[in-house]
Amino acid sequence: MDLAGISYRLAPTNPLTLLADTPHGKLPVIEDADGTIVSDSTAIIRHLEATRGEPLDQDADDREQAQMMAFNRLLDEHFYWTAVIQPRWREQLDWDTYASVFRRSQTATAGFCQELATFRRRILAEFEGQGMGRLSVEDVYTRARQDVDALAGQLGARRYFMGDKLRSIDAAVLAFLKHTLEVPYEYDTKKYIATKSELVAYVARLSIQVGVHRND
Repeated sequence: MDLAGISYRLAPTNPLTLLADTPHGKLPVIEDADGTIVSDSTAIIRHLEATRGEPLDQDADDREQAQMMAFNRLLDEHFYWTAVIQPRWREQLDWDTYASVFRRSQTATAGFCQELATFRRRILAEFEGQGMGRLSVEDVYTRARQDVDALAGQLGARRYFMGDKLRSIDAAVLAFLKHTLEVPYEYDTKKYIATKSELVAYVARLSIQVGVHRND
């Protein structure tokens, strides 16, 4: 929404009630001005394109569209598990850091801590069900490095991920890279991305374009 110039307001959410509060039990979710609720980042982008025009991808050819779809799947269905779920939910020290955010924002009662532990078990069950959670930590991070190599290889010296024009895929790439680089804990993928000067510069460059239209 920032990159496409669409105004919005952030709303607080409780991760422990996502199953009841959202269509698919996960974020992101938007509620449009007409009350339409849309879940999943890809579906949200398609909804916004359908209702507000397609400012980012309207002149993308079939080849670009195919490449963007492939990289979007890499991010959503692979990198998400290797670089987000692995450290945040599986690594105990990183989980403790992540969970402390919720404990600070809530009254850390015994009941709340128990709910948080139950929520973590659900995520880890999904991780194992997806298959990635059955691999060793080393294997998962090796796969994450391969994903990073693919992202860096595609970006190269380009200003934007697909070339000299901003595309919707830039929102996904930027979001995943910012999350990985800016979380308050250290892990292999974060350190590896920091060695990729083209990715670090890309994040810094596009971050300047983010936040201009936000109304929170």
